[in-house]
Amino acid sequence: MLRCPECRSQRTTFKAMQLHIKASGHKLCGCGGYHYPHRPGSPFCDSNPMAPALRASREGASDEEVYEIVIGLAWSVAGKPLKAWPTF
Repeated sequence: MLRCPECRSQRTTFKAMQLHIKASGHKLCGCGGYHYPHRPGSPFCDSNPMAPALRASREGASDEEVYEIVIGLAWSVAGKPLKAWPTF
């Protein structure tokens, strides 16, 4: 089973998946983080806000170095906008 990267629906063949993506107009990322078109923001995707830290971790950086990169990203990369205040 193949799962659509955008809507997460399932298809049984690669051809059916290609037809679904073409018909639905879903946007896939081709940044090169994966060797195939993928969902934007995936862990290895360059559009993921934590991509520098994940890349450093994959390349063998120490935990302290990765932690410093994460702290730097926390101060420099904007998060997701708040849509509504949480209700309890």
